[in-house]
Amino acid sequence: MRYDPNKYEDVATRLQRIHAVNPNLRVITEIAWHDEEFNKVCFKASLMEGDSVLATGYAMDWKSKDRGATTTNWVETSETSAIGRCIANSKYQDKNAERPSKQEMEIAAERKAENKAVTPASNGKPAPAAPAQSKPAVGKYTVALEKVVGKNAKAVNTFLIGRNQIKQGETYKDVSEHYAKSIIEYPSKFLALVLSSEG
Repeated sequence: MRYDPNKYEDVATRLQRIHAVNPNLRVITEIAWHDEEFNKVCFKASLMEGDSVLATGYAMDWKSKDRGATTTNWVETSETSAIGRCIANSKYQDKNAERPSKQEMEIAAERKAENKAVTPASNGKPAPAAPAQSKPAVGKYTVALEKVVGKNAKAVNTFLIGRNQIKQGETYKDVSEHYAKSIIEYPSKFLALVLSSEG
């Protein structure tokens, strides 16, 4: 499906709209996770009214993910995206707009265009089959994965299916060895991504 910018709100518009409806709203942001070099960061945004939390949203970004703002401003883009997701998770989401913000969709559209640009033409030949992912030996990472996932198994499985890391009918215990290692190495980041994708 082609990206139609008219269907999406940018984050600044979302903020202006919700403050026009309710001037008592405020958004608080905090860093939920970052790597040691601060090249990757995950923000949590909370939509507040007084002391009440109405909704939260998470977003992660990393240095030079794309050719645009993340080359130098990955922290700011992560924070902005978290604010957009937070509003989308609240009752203040515009019913006529799509849930992702315009910023999120623009980045996704640019990345898709870049991927097409670097993909060689097939010249009518069928594309080569993708190499099969190596699966971990049974039980090799099970205990560590179970510790990370905890009671979030359903959300984690849905997230992994959406990311094409597992197939329908499989569970997080069926991820590739490489992906299992990344989950175990960065548990907070992984769970933040899972939670931000819900809804």
